[in-house]
Amino acid sequence: MRQFECAWAACLAAVLVGACGGSAEPVADAAADAPLCVSSSCGEATALLTIPDAENILFLNDGRLIVSGGRNVYEVTGNLEAGFAARALSVEDCGFTGLAEGHGLLYAVCGDSKLYAASLDAELALSQIYSFTDACIPNGTVLGPDGHLYVVDEPLNPACGDELPKIMRLRIDPQQPRQIQLQENWVEGSAVGGLAFGTDTVMRFPNGLALQGNRFWATDGGSVFYVDLQTDGSAGPVTPIFFEPTAHDDLSVTDGQLLVTDFFGGRILLMDTAGQVLQETDAGVFASPSAVMRGQPPLFRSDDILVTEKGVLGDPDGPVGNLLTLFRRVPTD
Repeated sequence: MRQFECAWAACLAAVLVGACGGSAEPVADAAADAPLCVSSSCGEATALLTIPDAENILFLNDGRLIVSGGRNVYEVTGNLEAGFAARALSVEDCGFTGLAEGHGLLYAVCGDSKLYAASLDAELALSQIYSFTDACIPNGTVLGPDGHLYVVDEPLNPACGDELPKIMRLRIDPQQPRQIQLQENWVEGSAVGGLAFGTDTVMRFPNGLALQGNRFWATDGGSVFYVDLQTDGSAGPVTPIFFEPTAHDDLSVTDGQLLVTDFFGGRILLMDTAGQVLQETDAGVFASPSAVMRGQPPLFRSDDILVTEKGVLGDPDGPVGNLLTLFRRVPTD
């Protein structure tokens, strides 16, 4: 979620109610086979690092950790003992949202309708490569199995007028992956004239996006749904699996299950792909969680969970949220 979503967030809520530095050192992954703990009965949250307006999380294939925020995109290095540090990757400030890796590049989306990229072969340095057309707030982003970028666009800024919610596809030139050949609407939603409920097959508040094979998982207000990439490149139907009266932000896929944030409720959930909640933390553990992802070596154990905490919308320097946080199983005697 972004700071200019304040108005819609307040409206939706009303309706629903009626650092210190350190070098990266490998950690022993003794928990490689341990089940995830996504419950306040077995784990606890520890703030790691300040990230203004913290938004999204991505582990690169080589294990580097990238976090986006309302001012920049950061590479996070360090360890729990020495502390963590964040290096800004863009010389330009922007309200960054979605992140993806592919074609030897890190792609970073800015909510101001810009796309940035950085080569993975050198020190990460983002520069703008594209400007979206007819987009409001580009957000959740993945690289599809076809090699193209898929980006959620949520029309929640009043300045966007009649823009409809959608999942856009940016066709990438495989020979020149900084070149976008075509922007097209892959899934189109409906005007924000109501809420997204569990049986609603029309997008209204899309936000997060994750990928499992040819299946795209997404959040939509209180719903979680999926859309399949068909063999001809078209989108299958919007198929909801879960609804609750809140607003979900980003989500991720791990071992065939879904980690989902509850932005309003301040909690994270683990659910299966049929929509059954398997575990969840207590409400209010996190200050407006915006993204959640399973940890991985060398920075973290594989049973760790990382969460970005947005905090108060429009207050990137405030004491509430603006954090990268670790949720880790508490040792038992």
